[in-house]
Amino acid sequence: MANITIVGSGNSGCAHAVFLSMLGHKVTILKTSNSVHDDNFKEMSEQKGLYYIDEYETNSSVEQFQPLHCVTRDIDLAFENAEFVFVLTQSLQHENIANKICGHCHNIKALIIVPGNLGSVFFRNRIPSSIVIAEGESTIIDARIERPGCVRILFHNVRNALSFNPASDTVNGFAIISGLINNYTHTRTNIIETAMHNPNLIVHTVGTIMSAARIEKSKGEFWMYKEGFTPSIWNIIEALDKEKNQIIEAYEGRPCTYLECCKFRNEQSETIDAKQAFLNYAENGSPKGPFEINNRYLTEDVPNGLCILSSLGKAAGITTPVADSLIILASTLLNRNFFDEARDLNRLGWKDLTMKEIIKTISNPISNDNIQY
Repeated sequence: MANITIVGSGNSGCAHAVFLSMLGHKVTILKTSNSVHDDNFKEMSEQKGLYYIDEYETNSSVEQFQPLHCVTRDIDLAFENAEFVFVLTQSLQHENIANKICGHCHNIKALIIVPGNLGSVFFRNRIPSSIVIAEGESTIIDARIERPGCVRILFHNVRNALSFNPASDTVNGFAIISGLINNYTHTRTNIIETAMHNPNLIVHTVGTIMSAARIEKSKGEFWMYKEGFTPSIWNIIEALDKEKNQIIEAYEGRPCTYLECCKFRNEQSETIDAKQAFLNYAENGSPKGPFEINNRYLTEDVPNGLCILSSLGKAAGITTPVADSLIILASTLLNRNFFDEARDLNRLGWKDLTMKEIIKTISNPISNDNIQY
């Protein structure tokens, strides 16, 4: 049994809290903002746990209750005995979260950030190099808060992959973290490979942009994975996928198509057709939505997904016309400039680095054990 602190009380944080607690771990949820899910946090605090519905695993819509060790806004309390930390907020909050918790992490063994989107860079610069930092490409559980204090589990990944910052921590780090959750079965070459294999970078962005009229017209009755991916839209996905894999190869990672990665995460059988694996997820596990254009499918996955791809491409001398076009379209849809908001090389502190220097930075350990809290 491990003492685990989850930062984030949204869909993912709640689902992971239930899952990890059911595995026998002592789980604390830390809420660090007052922006969303306050009613859910209040209910969790009062009932000291979460009700959950897991039709995917149990084929039952009956609510069950899972007690949690602690639900708090107090960072000192949340980290008092923490051994492992999962950061399960939107990736837009990574730098802010790193600033808030960095002085409390000195006793932990590992910090896992999902989705990563290169957010480990902000944490790696603020906590000792002796602490393992991992990034995940997507959550191991899809879920939605059903009502305050209750989460509905939609889908369980059968396997998932992690990368480590720096990559030299991969063997040791994976041995530590895979012991917590058996869904983590593989490793990626580096954090850039993980960031590019985040499926939301591909399907959230393309699906939302190309279905904008349908989303606005349907007023909440839109199922993107079931409705949004027609043959012509798959042409866009495949073209964006090629750009993504060019970036992965340039930064010494292992390319893989969106569909093959989908099959890897979602299907026990590795012999099933990859497109069929996607269709299975669309029919049996995917959530409804998005419900409006101004949502995280664009506000998170464009600046912290497509813009990362575009920025890495520039450093590598690779053109990314499909990604750039989608960024412009998303910016136009929402009357904002996602290039200005991007998690780009400048924001990551890599502005003056060459591609080879970036690879070296994410591959080798840095010496920062003299950090003063």
